[in-house]
Amino acid sequence: MNWLLLTIVTIVSWGFVGFFIKLASKYSNWAEIYIVSNAVIFGVSLLVYVSQKPSLNVGSLGFNYALAAGVVSSLSVITFYLAVQGGKAIVVIPLTSLYPVVTIALSYLFLREGISFTKGLGIVLALVALVLVALD
Repeated sequence: MNWLLLTIVTIVSWGFVGFFIKLASKYSNWAEIYIVSNAVIFGVSLLVYVSQKPSLNVGSLGFNYALAAGVVSSLSVITFYLAVQGGKAIVVIPLTSLYPVVTIALSYLFLREGISFTKGLGIVLALVALVLVALD
């Protein structure tokens, strides 16, 4: 499937995630939302495992990085649910969507990936957007 179409589906899907989490937070606490949504993710993970039969190289660098990503993802999901529950979705969602700035900084510092002037300008504008969106 075309990467652009997959990207568009991802953007729309993540948009619905934020919307549904905000709705859920009106009726449930963060722990219930976390457990239910991750139970679905676990079920889909089992389906992927059964259908794709990937090899899991426990202890390999890829496995360890994936494990670290899972730990950090769990923390980010919990804090996201709490932020959505306590704040306005119209503010929290755009602010949390600036996470690529962290990825860019880490990639620049540790992976030695270059940042062009245009990308750097985009990062600065994203940070300006962060301040503007946060102002109430």
